[in-house]
Amino acid sequence: MRAAEPARERVVRPPRPVGGERLSEPSERSTPERARPIAVPVAVVEPIRGRSWAWILPIAAIALVAYLGVHTWRGQGTVITVRALEGHGLKSGDPLRYRGITVGDVTGVLLAPDLSSVDFSVRLDPAADRLARTGSRFWIVRPHLSLDSVQGLETIIGARYLEVLPGPEGGEPQAEFIALEEPPIAERIDPEGLEITLESKWRLGLAPGAPLGYRRIQIGSVLSVGLSSDATTVEYRVYVRPPFVQLVREKSRFWDVGGLAINLGMGGLEIEIDSLRSLLVGGIALATPPAGGEPVSTGHRFALHAEPEDEWLEWQPPLPVGSALLPIGTTLPRPLRAQVSWKKGLLRTTARRQGWVLLTSEGLLGPADLLKASEDARAGSAVLELAGQRFDLSLDPVWEGRGLARVRIGIEDASEWPSELVRSASAAEDCLVVADPAAPIALSAARLLPDPNGWRVDGALAFDPEWHGACVVARSDGRLVGILLIGDGGAVIARPPD
Repeated sequence: MRAAEPARERVVRPPRPVGGERLSEPSERSTPERARPIAVPVAVVEPIRGRSWAWILPIAAIALVAYLGVHTWRGQGTVITVRALEGHGLKSGDPLRYRGITVGDVTGVLLAPDLSSVDFSVRLDPAADRLARTGSRFWIVRPHLSLDSVQGLETIIGARYLEVLPGPEGGEPQAEFIALEEPPIAERIDPEGLEITLESKWRLGLAPGAPLGYRRIQIGSVLSVGLSSDATTVEYRVYVRPPFVQLVREKSRFWDVGGLAINLGMGGLEIEIDSLRSLLVGGIALATPPAGGEPVSTGHRFALHAEPEDEWLEWQPPLPVGSALLPIGTTLPRPLRAQVSWKKGLLRTTARRQGWVLLTSEGLLGPADLLKASEDARAGSAVLELAGQRFDLSLDPVWEGRGLARVRIGIEDASEWPSELVRSASAAEDCLVVADPAAPIALSAARLLPDPNGWRVDGALAFDPEWHGACVVARSDGRLVGILLIGDGGAVIARPPD
């Protein structure tokens, strides 16, 4: 048997290079088991690390579109709806006016679904958005002819338009309104005004719009006329404008001045008429007595008389008139009621005097006859009583002059009037006399005459002795300019210490 031959090794030769170049011999011989595959490179895709600004452009475009949309929406103004029973020819494009200028326009006119009214869509100018608030009143201006007035003549040739009166300042926004059938009687119902009710057994020829007068100066008007809820009387709602609310007091009297007053006497026939307007729509007169009581509040009721009594026509009370008694934020002084008593004569009889004194930051200021012992007082007997306390007046005042005196007395639980609110006036000026802050008395500068101590009050104005020592403040700035002294020769306003 033939022995097996040993296996032969296979020599792997590298390929001959192109061009006849000889490759270097391999250092080792390779067998099939030791052969290795050739590594092939593989491409790997990796994201590029860095910032991309491509998203900014679409976001900026969206923001720009949103801004332009909001700006355009705001620039169009508020849209409201005004509902009226009759259209009176008002159409789209007609203006809305306030104080004679255009503040919006009508954008649409539609008949209500139930056919009971006409709805007007009105777009306000952006600057007039505050007109759309609670209490605002709208009406259609058209030619209107009545016995006492002619209105809307410009609409005979031109277009109709809407008119508006804004509601009270600070009212809540409102989007729907009901138009008035007629222009308002009082163009502006100011919340600071006064509404009262007058009553009579029969209607006295008065109509809505009739004037309310004080000394033949119109201070208000009649808003409505109708029967009372139980039909027993006729009621008149009357509005008094803010500058004149102080004229209406608890004891005020009202009477009818409409129509003609005809008197036939020895001198012939006399015809008296208050005004042409009162002849056509009637009128009401008001008078207040000197002791008229406190000012009334809205809703107060008065009787309306057919004729005045002779006494009413003679009343001439000094009452404050104006949009405000004092500048806004000014307070009235609060004088204290005081009484000084002393013993006099051999029998030691007691004498007393009363009046008002003012506690200031520099002491108690008031009439000298209240703050110092009388010349006929027995030594040590003069006593001052005020604010529930008693003080000895044996010491001399720290200042005295022009009928006034100042003493240094400490009073518990009493507010002081600041010294910076005291000044001297170089000339007479309108002022208020204050003793009880609830009922100040107005004094016109025309009623004040020069006096060595200050000003003498016109004798036609008789002050009660109870006002002795009252404070006098200027209506221009609310500062104390004097103290009222009442004696046998009348009333004098004494200047305070310099």
